[in-house]
Amino acid sequence: MKPIIRRPKASEDVESHAMYIADGSVDAALRFIERAEQTIKGLALLPQSGSPFVNSVPDLAGMRTKLVKDFPNHVVFYVEREDSIEIVRVLRGGQDMNAEATKI
Repeated sequence: MKPIIRRPKASEDVESHAMYIADGSVDAALRFIERAEQTIKGLALLPQSGSPFVNSVPDLAGMRTKLVKDFPNHVVFYVEREDSIEIVRVLRGGQDMNAEATKI
């Protein structure tokens, strides 16, 4: 099992989405954080479970995506490295995935 490395933007994304969700329901926001963590930790066990995401940033070659469990409008963007799983971003469906995913 490879360790998880989170880029600062990915952590900021989760916090930002949780705060937005909390405006409607604190319980839903807590569930989102829990499900995002479950999804991310699951990548350490099955890194190939996500779908390929083609981009033009050399540092992000091999990027993949995985939907956050129970929150299908939220997507984890990650790269499997030789010795780790790097979480790059966590975006919601309404965002421009191609532009935002590579803003690191």
